[in-house]
Amino acid sequence: MLRRVAMIAVIAVLATGLSACGSKEKEELRQKVANLEQQLAKATSQVAEGEAKLVSMEQSLKQANDDNSKLKSDNAKLKSEIAALKKKKSGTTTKKK
Repeated sequence: MLRRVAMIAVIAVLATGLSACGSKEKEELRQKVANLEQQLAKATSQVAEGEAKLVSMEQSLKQANDDNSKLKSDNAKLKSEIAALKKKKSGTTTKKK
């Protein structure tokens, strides 16, 4: 029961305090809220831009990794062809002697 009375008293004090704010104080609070809303909108926009950049960079990284894999595969094939040509060349030079 005592807690309930205390809660009612706290609510009454807050309500009285808020209603006692003058129009100048209310306007200052409105301006602060508007400023905070602008800051939030800017931060949200920056986060969205960052996420878009991240997606773009992830796509670029995937493409670079795919290109790298292809180049490694091509390199291995070329090394194999070189080895086969060297073997073939060394086999033909020994036959000529």
